[in-house]
Amino acid sequence: MSQDRPESFKDKVHELLRSSILDAAWIRAAEVSWSQVRIADIADDVGVSRQTIYNEFGTKDQLSLALFQRELDRFLLELKVHLGEAATFHEAIGNSMNWMLDEISGHKVLARMVRDARSGSNDGLLPILTVRADFIIVPVREKVTEFALERWPDADRASCEVVIDLFSRFVIGQIITPTDLDREAMVAAMITMATHYTAGQHSS
Repeated sequence: MSQDRPESFKDKVHELLRSSILDAAWIRAAEVSWSQVRIADIADDVGVSRQTIYNEFGTKDQLSLALFQRELDRFLLELKVHLGEAATFHEAIGNSMNWMLDEISGHKVLARMVRDARSGSNDGLLPILTVRADFIIVPVREKVTEFALERWPDADRASCEVVIDLFSRFVIGQIITPTDLDREAMVAAMITMATHYTAGQHSS
């Protein structure tokens, strides 16, 4: 039986370099607008040349996508945990939504992005939540649907996809324009809509 090749020392060093660059960029993005973050400053923080960062990530826009990809991967791991702990799909959605809303309320980079945008800054990160929202919504819908079907094999895939897509858009909307209504009531309403929708799909 073939086995996966163990990670080499070179691979480990490369991964450490990549993580260090992303860590430094993330810290900078939390402190100032992304348009003010310079590759040279990130390179100084890490102790590498600018060319090393360009070789690893390409352009600054590609670096910003890599930042969000890593954060998205972290979110997905947490969501899988919440899905696994819940007794029902709808309980999982409610727990996950409350967790995500807690996360975004104290998220320094997201707060910086929205604050800068409201002050008129053409921040390079905000489009990932607006015109590039598919970068977040599509993988979340696909991954969380897979998680849900692993946990509840009898669930209807199409129904799960619709509910998760809607909930993802709701959370992104709360980042950009948070509601002034009661959060608990909003989450409860979303769960009620999901419950009625999935029940209707199963009965049709």
